[in-house]
Amino acid sequence: KTKVNFVAKTREMGMTLGKPFSIFSQEIEPRIVLFGLDGTGKSSIMHKLKTGETLTTNMPTIGFEVESIKYKDSTLCFWEVGGQQRYKITPLWKHYLREVAGLVYVVDSTDRDRIEEAKGFLNMVIDEIQGSVPDSVAILVYGNKHEVPGAMSASEITIKLDLASLRKKNWQRNWHTQSSCALCGDGLHEGLDWLLKNARRM
Repeated sequence: KTKVNFVAKTREMGMTLGKPFSIFSQEIEPRIVLFGLDGTGKSSIMHKLKTGETLTTNMPTIGFEVESIKYKDSTLCFWEVGGQQRYKITPLWKHYLREVAGLVYVVDSTDRDRIEEAKGFLNMVIDEIQGSVPDSVAILVYGNKHEVPGAMSASEITIKLDLASLRKKNWQRNWHTQSSCALCGDGLHEGLDWLLKNARRM
């Protein structure tokens, strides 16, 4: 079987932070897939969790990036999937979510104009992975940019995404919406604590 290796890199001066990963090799670390529409702050969240610093560049993720992130007593393999339209091709999601331990969906809590699109994208992914992802996989929703005046609250995002309706899709997994700020780190650790408690143990 052919192995595809790549190196996870930051967008700042091309500095290599990660190590080579193989798409097809078995990962020892639990895989957490981070996804959402473009411009929601996925890269900023992952960078903040890894380094504790604020990401100063604003370049979109091309394809996907992988980072090994240590948090408390755990080491997690984060897969960040680009939010551009071309990366929403449904056949790819079964590869992204193979052996997944947890899902993190990022929403821009200031962007009311695209919240319906965010709902549709989440439902598309859930429909695609039905039957291929264990019921024990939990989903964390980050309502990012909550520090901006007028941003949607966690409860409003929960309603707008209609997360309660996921039960009708036989989606029995736990879910939780956490307000967050990738710039200062508010809510990121609280969300990750919940995910670690509810993520599938591999």
